[in-house]
Amino acid sequence: MARYDLHNKNNSPGPLFVDTTCIDCGTCFHIAPDLFHEQNNLSVVNRQPEGLSEWTQAKEAILSCPTTSIGVQHPPHEFKTAPLTLPRHITDAIYFCGHTSADSYGATAYLIKTPEGNILIDSPRFNSHLANEIEKLGGVKWMFLSHQDDVADHKKFHEHFNCIRIIHKKDLQEDTKACELILDGEESFELGPEIKIIPTPGHTRGHMVLYYKNQFLFTGDHLFYDYEASKIYASKSVNWYSWSEQVQSIHKLINLNVDWIFPGHGGWFQVGNDKFKNDLEQIIK
Repeated sequence: MARYDLHNKNNSPGPLFVDTTCIDCGTCFHIAPDLFHEQNNLSVVNRQPEGLSEWTQAKEAILSCPTTSIGVQHPPHEFKTAPLTLPRHITDAIYFCGHTSADSYGATAYLIKTPEGNILIDSPRFNSHLANEIEKLGGVKWMFLSHQDDVADHKKFHEHFNCIRIIHKKDLQEDTKACELILDGEESFELGPEIKIIPTPGHTRGHMVLYYKNQFLFTGDHLFYDYEASKIYASKSVNWYSWSEQVQSIHKLINLNVDWIFPGHGGWFQVGNDKFKNDLEQIIK
């Protein structure tokens, strides 16, 4: 629970606050960019919510904060009546799960609803309400773990849904060695008619991305999006294995048709295929 005695002095005055246990994962200011922003490498309240819609966004941010650093002092009526909206529908049959985990530094988890069975992309923090809402959407058949960093509560989701967990052999650790589908090598794997898993070593040895319907790319920590600069980028500073291999992995993606990217951190964006290709060309040149 967020502690008002630790509230950041840079918060906009009012009931909604962020305390100083924030790790600046960026979750809140993507969920509610008008309400939160970054200041001195911490998230703070930019302005107080107005009306039920904005208090609903604030509630999403509170539930999604991996360190429970966001709270409400003397909650107003709008906050008390704001609905629980997670998982949030984004586009097509894709949902944002929220409930990020400190174990994955606030990595974003997504749900794809498909006729062949639903796919949970990386693991959120396990929450009974979230699990119940996912059940209403058809449950989880597969849990795709893009890499070793973002596995969080994968065991709890597996136990709840009896889902098939997918990970690459080179990213196996003690916690994930019992996963049901362990991929190997660098060849793409067809999970379904419109679902392709593509190994992209670089950030980690066994990193993978998931490509859906020839337009949606779930990039894990392979590619990110810089909102201020309006460009896709890859990060050398958080490359744990090999930058040269990561560049080669980017080469593998450049000819894909991609309209949307769903990174593991920093929010999702509709970029358009031309921009996708141009931005990747800038990374690898």
